[in-house]
Amino acid sequence: MRYIFFLFIILMACTPKKEPAIVIKGQIDNEISNQILLFKETDIEKKDHIVVDTLLVNANGTFEKIIFDEPYFYTLEINDRKAIPLLLNIGQSVNITINTDTVVVSGSDDTNLYNLFERFREESLEHLVKNIRRKILAEQEKENPNQMIIDSLGALEIENYKTHITELNNYIKENLSESIALYPTSLRWMGDNNIPFYKGLIEDFKLKYPQLSITKKLEEKVLRLQQTAVGGIAANVSLPDAFGQNIALFDVKQRYTIIDFWASWCGPCRRESDLLCKMYQKYKDKGLEIYGISLDTKKELWTAAIEQDRRTWINVSSLEAFKTPAVFDYTVTALPVNFIIDKEGKILAKDLHGEELKVFINQLFNPEKGL
Repeated sequence: MRYIFFLFIILMACTPKKEPAIVIKGQIDNEISNQILLFKETDIEKKDHIVVDTLLVNANGTFEKIIFDEPYFYTLEINDRKAIPLLLNIGQSVNITINTDTVVVSGSDDTNLYNLFERFREESLEHLVKNIRRKILAEQEKENPNQMIIDSLGALEIENYKTHITELNNYIKENLSESIALYPTSLRWMGDNNIPFYKGLIEDFKLKYPQLSITKKLEEKVLRLQQTAVGGIAANVSLPDAFGQNIALFDVKQRYTIIDFWASWCGPCRRESDLLCKMYQKYKDKGLEIYGISLDTKKELWTAAIEQDRRTWINVSSLEAFKTPAVFDYTVTALPVNFIIDKEGKILAKDLHGEELKVFINQLFNPEKGL
């Protein structure tokens, strides 16, 4: 009897201990798809992901998957078109019902928190930014558009975007600080003045999730925000111009360089072209260069915009949109974005537009006149 008991103890000790699982179950209309791809979003800024599995849909429209992994950000993709975000935490049993027009996710508080954040983000962007963009477009389409009105609305759009980021930060603080849904919101993190806030968020998050890989990614995001803050040193960039010749930022040997992230589809970027042209013509012989990094994907649209806007300075692009490597290095999450650096690569200012940019550049070349 003792022998049997002793053997039982040994067997129990040698039996592998299963990690807590995450269970995904769902129901989908078979007419929509008979298989679903499950992705793990390995890097949301670089837009990198890996396929975890292909979920086969049974004849009755059901599917199921058990995951043994740490809490993370996943997506379900249906027919290469419908991406369903899932913030999956250990021990959750998630149920997903997919119809032609609706998706209902239950059993994952983190997913629901993220979906509520995205809804709030869209509403904030709509009333603060998109509304202004429509007014600008309406003015531009008039027979005799008023450029002063367009410029004024353009300045308001940029200021309102800053207000939009503040609204998002307040929402995150109130609702997401202890949820793994915090991770995908970091895609919207920006602004030197917000760095202390983001560091505080991570400190609180780390108390609950000290060992998660997403905790490390959040820390890395803040580190890059600090490195690209005013006073930091710019990272080198080497991208091809329209003729395929690589041009490195560090090969530019001018007194001051404006690193301008833009795209042909970016309204505020295009409206700023005229000011950049004037600044460039005024100071290019005195040591000003502009290093324009386009986030376009189609070469013909990029080069047409260069010609139309008279962007005669350095223009480069990998035609990868927000997957351009420099986007990651400079933590670019929206356009327009710019950095003004000196010949040593020190960041003197960033995200200056309109009159602020004009005054700052004039001050650099005419310091005796003051602001």
